[in-house]
Amino acid sequence: MNVTPLRRAPPDRCSPRLLALATLLALGARAAAAAAAPPGAPAPTGPGAEEERPPLLQLPGGVRPVRYALDLEVVPAREDGIRGRAEIAVVLERPLARIWLHARDLAVSEVTVEQAGGERVPGRLTQVHPSGVARLDLPRAVGPGPATIRLAWSAPWGPTGAGSFRAREGDDLYASTQFEAVEARRAFPCFDEPRFKTPFEVTLTVPAGLVAISNAPERGSEPAAGGLRRVRYSATRPIPTYLVFWTVGPYDVVDAPAPPNEIRRTPLPVRYVVPRRRAADVAFAREAGQALLPELERWFGTPFPYPKLDHIALPGFPLAMENPGAISYVESALLFDARRQGPDERRWIADTMAHEMSHHWFGDLVTLPWWTEIWLNESFAQWMGTRAVQRWQPSWGADVAAVRGTTRAMRQDELAATRAILKPLARIEEVEGQFDAMSYQKGAALLGMIERWVGEVPFRDGVRRYLAAHEDGTGSTDALLAEISAAAGRDVAGPFRTFLSQPGVPRVEAAVACEASGARVRLRQARALPRGSAVPAGGAWRIPVCLRYEAAGAVRERCTLLEEAEGTLALPEGCPAWLMPDAGAAGYYAWALPPADLARLRARGLARLGTLERLSFARAVAAAARAGALPYADAMDALTALARDPRPEVAAAPIEALEHAHDWLVAPADRPAVEAVARRLYRPVLARLGWSARPGESGAVRDLRGRVVRLLAVTGRDPGVRREAARRGAAYAGMADGKLHPEAVDPELVAIALAVAVQDLGRPAFDAVLARARSASDLATRERLLPALAAADDPDLARRFAAVVAGDELPLLERVGAVLDLHAVRGDPAFAARRLALLAENVDAWAAGLPPFMAARLPAIASGACSGEDAARVEALFAGRAAALPGVEPMVARAVEQIRLCAAGREADAGPASAWFARAAARDAPVRRGTPR
Repeated sequence: MNVTPLRRAPPDRCSPRLLALATLLALGARAAAAAAAPPGAPAPTGPGAEEERPPLLQLPGGVRPVRYALDLEVVPAREDGIRGRAEIAVVLERPLARIWLHARDLAVSEVTVEQAGGERVPGRLTQVHPSGVARLDLPRAVGPGPATIRLAWSAPWGPTGAGSFRAREGDDLYASTQFEAVEARRAFPCFDEPRFKTPFEVTLTVPAGLVAISNAPERGSEPAAGGLRRVRYSATRPIPTYLVFWTVGPYDVVDAPAPPNEIRRTPLPVRYVVPRRRAADVAFAREAGQALLPELERWFGTPFPYPKLDHIALPGFPLAMENPGAISYVESALLFDARRQGPDERRWIADTMAHEMSHHWFGDLVTLPWWTEIWLNESFAQWMGTRAVQRWQPSWGADVAAVRGTTRAMRQDELAATRAILKPLARIEEVEGQFDAMSYQKGAALLGMIERWVGEVPFRDGVRRYLAAHEDGTGSTDALLAEISAAAGRDVAGPFRTFLSQPGVPRVEAAVACEASGARVRLRQARALPRGSAVPAGGAWRIPVCLRYEAAGAVRERCTLLEEAEGTLALPEGCPAWLMPDAGAAGYYAWALPPADLARLRARGLARLGTLERLSFARAVAAAARAGALPYADAMDALTALARDPRPEVAAAPIEALEHAHDWLVAPADRPAVEAVARRLYRPVLARLGWSARPGESGAVRDLRGRVVRLLAVTGRDPGVRREAARRGAAYAGMADGKLHPEAVDPELVAIALAVAVQDLGRPAFDAVLARARSASDLATRERLLPALAAADDPDLARRFAAVVAGDELPLLERVGAVLDLHAVRGDPAFAARRLALLAENVDAWAAGLPPFMAARLPAIASGACSGEDAARVEALFAGRAAALPGVEPMVARAVEQIRLCAAGREADAGPASAWFARAAARDAPVRRGTPR
């Protein structure tokens, strides 16, 4: 699933806001009332029956499902939800009078158990825990051997994105499902764990005029009473409950079969399924799908493992999900309109598609045994998605996006509130917390590090062997690492496990020693920690370290395995002119150099590094400054020099530091110095780039333009830039004619242009933007319009924005997204305080209406705050809400720690920042001389 970090990924991917919101808010579960047992069912019997504790994590042994037949009536217009009947074929390993399974908030009207050749025994199904653990009690024991559990039930519609749910698009209603991680139990009684993989035979009874889709191909349909149609689907390959899927609605369907290739000898039925009247917007997705699927098949060495593939844009859905044969997407992750969306969103769509398709091998065909090992699914899909897009379109910068994602993962991994990738679950409510940067970006970075260490071919061969050995079953971390180790001819499992089984990111210090006996590099490791951290400085990793350096007239690379606290690596070519300890930017470690070595790297080596390596340099400088190991002035000297870099990705690296200094470090009286430095560094960049994209311009250049305009308009307070931004924003919002004009401004500039228009033109601009948001029919446009309203400086307009997000005129996900907005044009203390106030005013209503897997991460709205007072407010706000928001505690701990660490850095850097900017601004000030008249 893609949560990046937006599947629940991201997305890192500079992603559309709604999926980014899902990535940040993703995951958590709300308790629900236990379902009552049907009246008249027999009471449980047998010694100790009432004393047995419910299995709140994993179900006990003794029962193994082997096949499901689901017969469901799904009518989107029906208010009370869905109705269903099921036959679950099981194997009973011993006589049982009690069977544990899952059924959450279901009204069960019938349940029987029939042993092969025996009579049907009526049972009683009782939900015993809000998470959906249910107890099936029989009047006498049944088994051992094959048996069939038959049930009839009805299920209410779940919250958007959980269980079986509805969404409205204009006047149309759609009914869909989302079952990962533990939401299938909301829709049908089941053994809701990933280790139970069985074939599913699904039959849907739906309104005759609607499209109905499930995992497998349709094998027939016939009319049913009441204007309905009964649709039967082929049996699936063995899949777990969390991958079962169906959707019903007035979709448009675009057929685009994938032609044969050297791996797959026959065409594959592929369709793009979209809300009514959106078929034209799948042109780019079709192009990407046709290119990326063969790329994946070639890497895995096997054909796509399922008999058909549907790509489905689900109305109201906030994620993307790898259901076998029927991938579901948030609309903005599949639909592309070049008039409204930019090239970075195009790359992100391709990345999401590649991520979800790669899951069909890694996650669907071979599945994790339990949620502790979700990294097996998500890390690999994250890594593979980046690789596939980079191979297809190298100029789009998928590799750059991956490095940025690794940087964000490292920032989380510095915290005391981080977690080990293989952290055991104590409660089922913790399961959704596994879908975070540790399982996605950190795991992907580790896979890339290991591949670089062992070689591309051995790594690929090990993965292929693992998939072949566990096809249609479950795998494990141990099994995967054993196969890669065997293919590589070296122990991969030992080093890898030091990163999987403990939290934290290591810090590798490298120092060059040139002596008479030869040149060598001394390496030392410790845990990377920022100033103010309460985490002990321990930790020991077995780290593949690869060095880039210049010696004997050539740039070289040499790798070693740092297995102890300290180690050395000889450089046989002699003393290097410079050294950089993260070749290819492939290492999952922070790195540092002594001052003299860092100076040589800056002066002689920086221009010889690749783009990713220069980004690693910027990351290392920032990390050293956060740790207090590099003086603020030295860090800013190194970072601001990158503004002149010819690569746009690198030239953007200093911007975050400038924005943070302006908003949080220097006193208001000193902000003009920061503004002057921002203008001096980036006015020439904007002059070179211009305000409009040129034909053939890369996405990286367009992204830089957007960031530079934002910096100059907000941090630099450049009057000319603000005038032009406001003019374009007013034109886009149709202030003159009441119509939206996407052609007025490039997509990557829309957010800042609208925000400046709202700030500088006031109420008329606010009214125009709000009117366009209310009338916009597509999510991509609304995602650009709504956050601009949050930028208003005027107190009356700020109150109107608060009323918008508290009301119900617009979808809740989009209203919360406007508050959270990762691309917000403001990050100053006043804006952070406003976001916290909105959270405090709305937290209960939002938590009640958000998808359960998102509600627990509402503390993410506090991101950007940077004071001890803010940290205390967040703690107090959620202190009494843990019972209503299971899983919220670690999210609160993470948010509070990030705020306190930011405050500690602010206290340490405020003085040095003011001094550095004063000196830098003085260097830029014009020298005034008398001019003769």
